[in-house]
Amino acid sequence: MSKSNNLPFEKWSFVDQHGRDDQHWYIRLEGGEFNNVIYRYMDVKLNDTTQSIGFDYEVVDYPLETPHGKESFNEALGEILKSILDDTLKQQDYVLGPKSIGEENDVSH
Repeated sequence: MSKSNNLPFEKWSFVDQHGRDDQHWYIRLEGGEFNNVIYRYMDVKLNDTTQSIGFDYEVVDYPLETPHGKESFNEALGEILKSILDDTLKQQDYVLGPKSIGEENDVSH
């Protein structure tokens, strides 16, 4: 995905953790303030009452200071999650549960 709305990165991509954890999707941010940060979404919850999405995440790799808890980082992850969900709905490509081993894992957006 290209940078928009002054997000602190230029693009993001799904990455393979090479055996570290084959049950989750990992995302790498490229460029900007959070260059080469890798994280994964843990819990994603939809709230029908407030019509919002809540999520937890884990930062698994960062080259400098941890971005965990920074407002700009949280907003960026929210925008990426929204993009992933929008693409999934548009393509009607719904996958629940762990990813399948052997699927293409390095898809840039």
